[in-house]
Order: sequence, then structure tokens, then C-alpha cells
Amino acid sequence: MVLFEIEVFKVFVLVLLRCSGLVVAAPVLGSRNFPSRAKITLAALLAVLVTPSVATTSGLPDAPMAFFPLAAGEILIGLMIGFVMTLVFAAIQVAGQIMDMQTGFGMMNVFNPALETQFPIFGFYFFIVAVLYLLVLNGHHQMIRALVATFRRIPLGGFVARPAMLWEVATWGRAMFIDGLMIAAPVVGAMFLAYATMGILGRLVPQIHLFVVGFPVTIAVGLFVVALVTGVYLSILDGMFGRMFRNVATLVNGMS
Repeated sequence: MVLFEIEVFKVFVLVLLRCSGLVVAAPVLGSRNFPSRAKITLAALLAVLVTPSVATTSGLPDAPMAFFPLAAGEILIGLMIGFVMTLVFAAIQVAGQIMDMQTGFGMMNVFNPALETQFPIFGFYFFIVAVLYLLVLNGHHQMIRALVATFRRIPLGGFVARPAMLWEVATWGRAMFIDGLMIAAPVVGAMFLAYATMGILGRLVPQIHLFVVGFPVTIAVGLFVVALVTGVYLSILDGMFGRMFRNVATLVNGMS
């Protein structure tokens, strides 16, 4: 009986480490605005619920030095899943940087407490919209379901760092820049037309001080275009979130 309880406890620890890796790294769940006690409670609750389904696993080592590599692998599984999910929000930051540079907001940033970093103003706005939209779509529930599904594909201690899989994960970073350009494209196009128009006016009417007039015009055009394309932005987010969970499934299959 005692040996069985020890075995179950070892399984619980490994499950807890995998859950903790996701809770720490995943968007929304890993936010700095999400209290640390809530994160610990969520990870422990998930581990308590999942452990009975994998508690029959046997053969886990007793020696601490042999148990440590298994624990590190479980943490890496959760962290890698969270990293893949975070790429979507990194694309939003890239888009915000591009739009701010074009509209004149590039000289100022705002502090994003969720990521503890300086965020461009437009990027911060789109970040908030993306988080709210993810919650409306129950994306946080899908994150937890994706984590639970990993226990069916990857047994405890079964983490394998395959170079091909790691390289594919690295290539997914390209989508971050592509999505960022796609989100910023309407504002960039509008800014191109605005700058071209002001250039023509500057040649036709040299008395206009473009440095004085230019900033208010570009900021107003940028805000107007962002207000117009918010609906389109939500449809882009649908595709980005769908690809995010497909990438998570591909990652899990590649590690199994």
C-alpha cells in the first residue's frame, strides 16, 4: 500500500510539473496579471484531476538523480506548448511596432503588465482585443484540453527532443512576422497614401509646414483605419488561433 502511494505521488509530481510549465508560459494563463497563487492553484487542480487517469504508470525511478531528467522533460513539454501559443501574441506586438512607426506613435510605448514589457500603443490595443476574443472563444479551455490530451500521446517521462521537431517549431516563428505584416497592412497602406498626398501638397503649396501638419494627420488616419479594420482583425485572429492549436497538436505528435 505504501509503495502504491509513493508511486502515485511520483506520478502526481510529474503531472504537476507538466501543468505548471503550461500555466507559466501560456498566454492569458501565464499573464503577470494572473495572481501567482491562482496559477499554483490551477496547476495543482489540473494535476489532481489528471493524475487518476495516468496513475497506473509504473517503473518510475526512485533515485533523485534518475528522477530529475524526467521532471525536466515534463516541464519542457508544458513550456514548449506555451511557447507555441505565445507566438500569436508576439505577432500582434510586431504589428503594433510597424503601425506605430508609420503613424508617429513610435516615439512612445506603454507598459504591458501582462508581459512586463514595453508595448507599442496600437500593439497594446490589439493585444487587449486578442485576449478578450480568446476568452470569448473559450480559448483558455482549449489550452487546458490540449494539455490534458498530451498525456494520451506522451507518457510520463516520454519526452524526446527530436531535432526535426525542434527545427519545425523554430520555423513557426516566421508566421509571427507574416501575421504581423498582415495585421498592419491596412494601416501601412493608408499611411503610404497619406504620405504621398502630403508630399504632393508640399510640392504644390510650399507654405504648408508638413512637419507641423503631418503628425496630426497621420495619427488621425491611423486611428480611423484601425477603427475600420477591427472586424477584419477579428477574422484574422480566428485563423491565427486555429493555426495555433493545430501547431500544438503537431508539436505533441512530434514529441510522442
